[in-house]
Amino acid sequence: MFLSLRKKCKEKLNNNYFFESFLCFIFCVFGFLGWKFNYLFVSIPVITISVILLWLLNDFKYAIPAILVLLFSYGNGFVVEEFPFDIVIPVAIFVFILILFTIKNGNFKNIKSIKKNIGMLIISVAFIIPIFWSNLVTEETSVYYVMYFSWSLYYILFLLLCINLKKGSFRIVVFAFSWIAMLIVCELASELYACYLTNTDRNILSWWYYIGWGLCNEAGIVLCFIMPFIFYEMYKAKKLPFTLVSLIKIFILLVGILITESRGALLFGGFEFTCLLIVLIILKTPNKLVKVFSIILVLEISLITMLVVTDYKLFDDVMNGIFSVKLDDLGRKEIWYGGIDCWSENARNIIFGSGIISEIKELNLYRGMADSFVVYHSTVIETMVSSGIIGLIGLGIHFGEKYSQLKCKNIPVFIIFGVGYFVVDLYGLIDNTYGMYYYMVPLVIAMATFNNNDSFELFDNARNDLF
Repeated sequence: MFLSLRKKCKEKLNNNYFFESFLCFIFCVFGFLGWKFNYLFVSIPVITISVILLWLLNDFKYAIPAILVLLFSYGNGFVVEEFPFDIVIPVAIFVFILILFTIKNGNFKNIKSIKKNIGMLIISVAFIIPIFWSNLVTEETSVYYVMYFSWSLYYILFLLLCINLKKGSFRIVVFAFSWIAMLIVCELASELYACYLTNTDRNILSWWYYIGWGLCNEAGIVLCFIMPFIFYEMYKAKKLPFTLVSLIKIFILLVGILITESRGALLFGGFEFTCLLIVLIILKTPNKLVKVFSIILVLEISLITMLVVTDYKLFDDVMNGIFSVKLDDLGRKEIWYGGIDCWSENARNIIFGSGIISEIKELNLYRGMADSFVVYHSTVIETMVSSGIIGLIGLGIHFGEKYSQLKCKNIPVFIIFGVGYFVVDLYGLIDNTYGMYYYMVPLVIAMATFNNNDSFELFDNARNDLF
């Protein structure tokens, strides 16, 4: 009975791009409900559906949309004094089931096939070493100890994905990321509107706000990371309806970057969009290009018209609000110099680092001012302070492996996703990317997918029927 059901489901659902995209969309609907109301609204149905598909179709790829939705649907915010049982318990159960799936299928033997992981391994070890001389974590803030093992957790997730994902997983990963972008924009818009209702006299783009799992500018970083996935959808689309859907997603993503009011997201996101659009022009055929630009033009004119009709001063207000403050006024240089001081304090710190918890200061957090550890708003300085020269060596190796992994694939994949990697890595020079869970989990998912896939088709040779 079960084997017969599995066979029928595999025939209908496996390699079916309509089903995979629709599944990711449904998961994101649950994700928004969970973020808006209660995390159980997302964790219970998403984990249940994912586990059923996982065991019914015997394919680990159905865990990817669930992992991403669970990551970006926590709306309560994180507080050191309160253990988040509502997220830890369901996620722990899900991880346990994934490990059982791995054991049942004997997939641990696939660990020999994993490539490009030396850099992450070095950083994982380097981040742990300073825990032996760290003295800033108190009994009340003991939860911070997990931060020393953060890279180890990312590395383990990378290994788990690499040994389980099959070669046909690329399509659902692309769809999962593109729909996650839509989820994040909905969260941003909802929170922004809630802020606006509290003070209708202020410009709707004048708030800096939280969306539970992160800040609005952290959402901008994630949207910049996801942008190449939607552009790749657009590149692979052979029919106008698929191109239109991808264009709508890009349009919504750009609106999301705008309403973050993050200068970094606007600058680097705008640069990334321009680069990817040029790549699309080069890769696309002329007749398809005409259609693409016609639709883009209509969407842009519609947006500009809507904004001008709503408030003719909007653009001026946004530009003044975002770019009137100098870099020094945000304390970036003070933070960077503080990090360099921690790193250069003694030879031990220079070689091994002073640990990820190197400074404790009163900071503006989710629920107001509170003591927290300092994050240095720079990939290089954060790694240097946390793990010293050893960590920097690991980071350099990791960067080389990350880009060489793409180089082994076809040219469009290398260019499109290489642009995405490069822009977000530039972004990381002035903001929190590497080491932050909202960036690292998507990154290891992408790297594991590239590690395991040689075919990067989305619509060709795939089923598009469900009945």
